[in-house]
Amino acid sequence: MPAYRVAAMVGDERPAVSVVMPFAGSREEALAAVAALAGLNVNDGDELLLADNAGVLATADGERGATVTVVAATGERSPAHARNAGAAAARGEAEWILFLDADTTAPPDLIDRYFAAPIAGDIGALAGGIRPAAPPRRAGVAARYAAHKNFLDAGAHLAHPYLPRVAAANLLVRRAAFDAVGGFYEGVRAAEDTDFCWRLQRAGWRLEACPGAVVEHRYRDSLAALRRQWRSYAAGRAWLARRYEGFTPRPALARAADRAMSRGGLGDSDRQVKEISHRARVVPRDRAAFAAVDVILGVEELIGFAQANRPSGAIPVSAPGSAHRVLVADRFPAPGVTAGPGARVEAAARPERPEPAPPDVIISYREDDGLTNRVAALVRLGLGAPGTTAAALAHDPRAAAALAPAAWRLRADPAATLAAAPDAADAARALARLAGRRDVP
Repeated sequence: MPAYRVAAMVGDERPAVSVVMPFAGSREEALAAVAALAGLNVNDGDELLLADNAGVLATADGERGATVTVVAATGERSPAHARNAGAAAARGEAEWILFLDADTTAPPDLIDRYFAAPIAGDIGALAGGIRPAAPPRRAGVAARYAAHKNFLDAGAHLAHPYLPRVAAANLLVRRAAFDAVGGFYEGVRAAEDTDFCWRLQRAGWRLEACPGAVVEHRYRDSLAALRRQWRSYAAGRAWLARRYEGFTPRPALARAADRAMSRGGLGDSDRQVKEISHRARVVPRDRAAFAAVDVILGVEELIGFAQANRPSGAIPVSAPGSAHRVLVADRFPAPGVTAGPGARVEAAARPERPEPAPPDVIISYREDDGLTNRVAALVRLGLGAPGTTAAALAHDPRAAAALAPAAWRLRADPAATLAAAPDAADAARALARLAGRRDVP
């Protein structure tokens, strides 16, 4: 890793910063996000970019005295895609990228607060503080619960036993570090920021806290929204477990039991309870309500842990006959492994560093398939070809379960030639066996 100078103090000329805010919401909410960005104090070398993942704004809508630029980030609907699109549109001379979520409220001097102390040259990212915005006085239980728990608090996540991690809702990233690790992985709906933090550290960069750079975060205000969020979080943790050897997320049921049994659902010290109660208006009757929400979300975790971690529409499945070749690979894209235009790739996992996919190639990753995908695919395969499915399960049940969604997708291209990358010959043979194909690579 190259050496970099220590960042200047605020009293000197600080480095230039590109502020990137991913956004997916209504036009009115987008205009509010633009106004929030425009409220930040900036220097001449700074820039403010709203990455519009919903396609609700034109570039001209984002102009407020030429301070905010709207970047089109349509296509995949995910924060990772929007953040990458914003970073790609940022000026290359900016030494830092500040990622801010659209549901945060930042003080005008947030950028300067990040540089209130020298930043060592091996620091790849600084995690700013995140505190909950106080819910309205008549807010429901879900809003009070979310504000009390403050799920995105950097302090707890930086102490993660596997590797430190933080949410990207308020994260200052060195541009050189961002480019070195290839940005955020796309094609996933959750845990992309944890994965980014872990890859950053594996590449030799440090991740540290900057508690003075604090934003307020507006949490979900309905139980339905919290339940969706919990399923997404759990699917992301399951995906991380498939990607990172040695990382085993604690079973969701145990996590739910801990939350439900710890001090009536409030697992904080007396001092913390008093402090948070004042801020988030926690009252004694909320203890029982919060415990009930803990149980509900514990069930949602169990459901989410079995789900796939891909955003809706991220992986289009080719129509029958549309792919002339299906390539089975370990990691893809990979050096020396080519698919060809119009091909489809069944890969075990993404590469260690995000790489642009070849044009006109559809890629499905087995690491994205959750337990429900595998069970459902096995059932469908068994109903259609019971003998073939039973034989594959008898030969290697683990391989058959892991490859079942890929075998089901393969049925969409019965005329396509099946091929194997050099490191995936065994997987290709197992896939062909499960799909009932005779053209074993």
